Amino acid sequence: MKDWKIEFHSGIPVYKQIANRLTSAMADGTLASGDRLPTIRELNQALGVNPNTVAKAYRELALKGLIDGQRGFGSFVKLDDPIGTLPEAKKKAKLKELYQRMLTEARSHGLNEENIISFIKQRKTS
Repeated sequence: MKDWKIEFHSGIPVYKQIANRLTSAMADGTLASGDRLPTIRELNQALGVNPNTVAKAYRELALKGLIDGQRGFGSFVKLDDPIGTLPEAKKKAKLKELYQRMLTEARSHGLNEENIISFIKQRKTS
C-alpha cells in the first residue's frame, strides 16, 4: 500500500480509488480473508487524504460485504464468496462493470479502448 498513488484530477472520487485498490488487492490475493486493513488514520496519513475519505471507502466495502469492521480491533477482509464461485451471469455483470470503469479511467488519461486491447494482447504473448 506504500506505493499507492491517489490521482486527484482523474475524475474518479478519491474514496472510490481507495475502495478499488483494496478490492483489487483482495482479487489478486494480496489481501486474503481475515487480513487486517490499515487503520483509517494509517491509510489517510500514507495517502495524504482526509480521514473521512478513507472512512467512506471502508463503509462502501463493508456495505458490499468485503470487509468487516470490529470496534476497537480494526477492519478485516471478509471474503465469504470467492469470485470463482459466482454464477456465470454475475461474473459477466461484474466484468462489464469493471470494463466500463477501466474505460472511464483510461479516457481520463488520454487512452482509448484500442490502447487497452493492444496492451492486453501484448501481455498474453509475453
